[in-house]
Amino acid sequence: MTKSIKPLILAILGLSVLLIILQFFQNEIVYHRTNISEGQWWRIITGNLIHSNYTHLALNLAGLWILGFLFIDSLKIKTFIFSIVFLCLIVGTGLYIYTPELDVYYGFSGVLYGLFLIGAFSAILQHDYFTGISVALLLFFKVAWDLFKGGSLTSEKLIGIPVATDAHLYGVLGASLTCCLILIKTRLMLKTGGGAM
Repeated sequence: MTKSIKPLILAILGLSVLLIILQFFQNEIVYHRTNISEGQWWRIITGNLIHSNYTHLALNLAGLWILGFLFIDSLKIKTFIFSIVFLCLIVGTGLYIYTPELDVYYGFSGVLYGLFLIGAFSAILQHDYFTGISVALLLFFKVAWDLFKGGSLTSEKLIGIPVATDAHLYGVLGASLTCCLILIKTRLMLKTGGGAM
């Protein structure tokens, strides 16, 4: 790492501050199925940016900072920013369409799961196979475990709500699509002599 602060770390710092500030507007922007059905469509996206309590927020911020330091040299800032917006949309839409029994959703974890997969894919593209493959395998194992065994009871007690494991699945599915887009863009850039992403 050079002496200057990496753009990814600055972006994570900015996002961390935003997530803390948004806690004060919880009721106005939380994912709430009834409000979304009444036309407040932005909650599909913003619901991913609100947490049930400060412990929940701290857990997701810890994950976000781990992501940043793990993929500091491989995850590009443009990919990071695009992925956050895209994954917020995918996770929220997935919950709205495919998990109709969920009325209220709090949390960044679905997006975070997706970001870890995108980070892993970016690491593989940068020839850091050990980190990329290890993180991807751990992530797929965790999602599969949660889907078949349910969310962690310890996590439920900490965050004060049931763990929305479907959100993690939608995050990984959205990230898989993002990885395909990154691969297509990388191939096109290589063909035109633009270099890798």
